[in-house]
Amino acid sequence: MAILAIEDVQTIAPDKLPIPDWTHLDVQSAEPIWIEFKDIYIDDINRNISKVEPHTADEIQKLEQSFRGGVDTKEFTPAVEEYLTKNGKRYKLVYGYGRSEALRNLGLIGWFFVILKGTVDTIEDVQAQENEQLPKRINKEVDMRKFLSRKVRSGMIDNTEDAIKSKFRKVYPNRAKDVKNRIVQQVMEDNDTPQPYILYTSIPKIEDWLENHSKFDYVIKAEFDINRNMYGVVVKEGYQNRTAVEAVKRYKETGKKTYIIGHCGGPTPKHSFKVKRKQFVMQYKEIEAAFKHCGARIFPIKIIGFLPQDREVENLKVLIDPPRAGKLF
Repeated sequence: MAILAIEDVQTIAPDKLPIPDWTHLDVQSAEPIWIEFKDIYIDDINRNISKVEPHTADEIQKLEQSFRGGVDTKEFTPAVEEYLTKNGKRYKLVYGYGRSEALRNLGLIGWFFVILKGTVDTIEDVQAQENEQLPKRINKEVDMRKFLSRKVRSGMIDNTEDAIKSKFRKVYPNRAKDVKNRIVQQVMEDNDTPQPYILYTSIPKIEDWLENHSKFDYVIKAEFDINRNMYGVVVKEGYQNRTAVEAVKRYKETGKKTYIIGHCGGPTPKHSFKVKRKQFVMQYKEIEAAFKHCGARIFPIKIIGFLPQDREVENLKVLIDPPRAGKLF
């Protein structure tokens, strides 16, 4: 069984429809049943908490056109949960807001729905992750930020970096690391999440450190530092290759070297700031070796230190000395 005309869908045996597995989010799924829309509480304004922007008229129209072309019975149906309030509705829509709107526009009085059982927290997790499985309307970053911030404010997850990261990985397991890091940082900023370390997420934040904490002045935007007779650049781990090439170009054009001030992303159980900084320096050493192998006599880079990031043990007024690695210093 694959594609059926929309008018024939009600004749399907429920046991022929697929059942989504949400057990990894601690939610149970029952076999789909036919439910009339009049028995379902549908509130896209307040209930679809995983989306900032509702479906557009164009999106609903495209869904209607898709349904008119036939229904793929291998796709999962929308889902509801039992609704216990006394407004005459037996169920509450969990996901499938766009599909339900499109089907009602087409004159359907009901549809097959999976019934989910879980807590408020886990049902919301399902709402968010189900969007990830639908290429027709995948979550935007603003959706993920709103969803996780709401979890923190409601007390469903602790206001800690580890808790926010854990929930992100659970609900959005296929998202890239840079997306995770960006969203987690935004959620932490939204909720004033306590941090034992400092992340320098932008040039303005580094400028704030220079103005409010640093004992010394530095140039950080590839401009010329008259006092040190060098150009100055701030570099985050991962950008060593690019800045090395730019420094070589500057040296060719001006005869002036470039000093580097490094900083890193947050530490992990396997990669402390000490380890990250050592790796940062070694990356430049590898680049230096490659240039020398090609005949370069000068490597115009000097690492003068790292921005302080560990609040508990590092002096916030001075750069942290880099690990020693030969002529880079």
